[in-house]
Amino acid sequence: MNAIRGTHRLILDDMRWFLKLFTLITLLLVLAYVAVGLIFDVSFPAAAFGPMYGGICGFAVSGMVAIFPVAIGLGSTRTQFMKSFYLNSAGMVIGGITVLNVIYVLMHLLHASGILGVTLYQPGQLYTSAYEWYSYYWVDLMVGFFILGLSAFITVSWIRLGFRNFFIVFFTIALGLTLYITLSDLSGLIRWIVETNSVLLFTLLGAIGGCLLLSTYPMMKHVPLVRKGSKD
Repeated sequence: MNAIRGTHRLILDDMRWFLKLFTLITLLLVLAYVAVGLIFDVSFPAAAFGPMYGGICGFAVSGMVAIFPVAIGLGSTRTQFMKSFYLNSAGMVIGGITVLNVIYVLMHLLHASGILGVTLYQPGQLYTSAYEWYSYYWVDLMVGFFILGLSAFITVSWIRLGFRNFFIVFFTIALGLTLYITLSDLSGLIRWIVETNSVLLFTLLGAIGGCLLLSTYPMMKHVPLVRKGSKD
């Protein structure tokens, strides 16, 4: 029980640190936008999601690279670590996206009241230009889970394969996708994407991220505590 609590506390503290840090960065960025808009009385669109998405990515990488060997060294099992990591990862995404959307709501109210001309771009605008809190929040959430899953999957693949093998696999997949996109007729796929509800597409994107995240469990069951070098 102590090992379980210790592992969870270790990852939770790391998650809280990332959430607080990137919340602060996001707030400072938004305050800078607000200051420019008020002082110079200008209207312009801006983006504020970059730091928080980066924080989600950073937490995924930090958990697998830095926290994992520490937790195992303190007596945790790989299964215990992964369960706690998944739980806190979900907390990081939900917490970060919630912070973003609270900021979005406040900025929307300021803009709607005519106080501020600055607007913040959201991925949910691909669904509808009219502000819909629930739809926008859900789209942001799905993007967050996709970033989390992709970041964790790439990091674990790098740990398992080593730099050289990972680069070879990555280059092979990238080349294959490039040739497929170049030589194939993607008009049907593009038409399906355009005609399909954007919320559904982002939900599928989030589901892909969740699958990528869960796929790291069998990969981490026998992962070494020390990453493979470039010559391995």
